[in-house]
Amino acid sequence: MFRRDYLLRMMEEMTEAVGAAFGLRQQNRHAEALAKLDELLKNQFRLPLPLLESLPPEQIIELFRMGGAVEVDKLQQAARLLEEAGRIRQDMGELDQGLQILMKALYLYVYSALNGASRELQMLPDRIAATHEQVKEYRFPLELDQLLAAYFEHEGMYAQADEIWFDLGVKQKSLFHEAVAFYNRLLMRPDDELERGGLARAEAEQGREELLQLE
Repeated sequence: MFRRDYLLRMMEEMTEAVGAAFGLRQQNRHAEALAKLDELLKNQFRLPLPLLESLPPEQIIELFRMGGAVEVDKLQQAARLLEEAGRIRQDMGELDQGLQILMKALYLYVYSALNGASRELQMLPDRIAATHEQVKEYRFPLELDQLLAAYFEHEGMYAQADEIWFDLGVKQKSLFHEAVAFYNRLLMRPDDELERGGLARAEAEQGREELLQLE
């Protein structure tokens, strides 16, 4: 109970800071907006925003490891602040940096979701969907593609997982067998479950066969 209350207080502070940062964005006071996010990150996690903006997501995850386990609810809150920072950077005309930060936030969100983070704390599936929508037109790092494929499969979003795994199976020889294994798992599922995930059995069979022809 104490831990949940603590996380909820952190969430309230974060929501207030993000709201304030958004208001400053609307006024084109971007430096002040970033300073607001930086202040909260330092207060809650003792981590400055420039550090999180510069580190790869795998290293950020390690900063949230405590006693052998990653504190994924804290991690998803840090991701929310990074998401807002990425949007601010883009508003400032720093498009490449903003894009990289948004992809980093997406990675941290998805990692959190796959590792047991609360889905209700900040409506995690919605945050993933919103961030993915903003960056989906760009080429993702391989590690993010793999993480998203695992997430979409876990969520029963089979059409989205199929799109990623087929592309990886074709372009990444080292992942060919993992891609085939994905289709093997799909074909073990009932037709109605596949259809709810946006994929007909015939499409899954076709994807597997086309991959096998490349072996």
